[in-house]
Amino acid sequence: MLIGAFLAAGAVIFLARLQMTGLAERLAERAGLDEALFASVLLGAVTSLSGIVVSVTAALDGRAWLAFSNSVGGIAAQTVFLALAEMFYRKGNLEHAAADWATSSRSSC
Repeated sequence: MLIGAFLAAGAVIFLARLQMTGLAERLAERAGLDEALFASVLLGAVTSLSGIVVSVTAALDGRAWLAFSNSVGGIAAQTVFLALAEMFYRKGNLEHAAADWATSSRSSC
């Protein structure tokens, strides 16, 4: 039962991700902002909400260990995902791709 609920929640998140990406592009276009920058900030904020809620709630409840562990665990998970992305990105390395993106987003402002 728990595994089914976990898989269903994962499917909902995956489908919502597709909708959020398209929405971020449309909002950036309407606001006249750089799409890559807008999408990364908006999607980064939205995907961080659950971790923020858990950490703040745990801290307010007096469980500093949980608030700290949640933050450190989130950083560790992001590091693993970046390492995996680096392994599968075939056009070079992500550091150079990010530098190219940062340069192009600054020049469009």
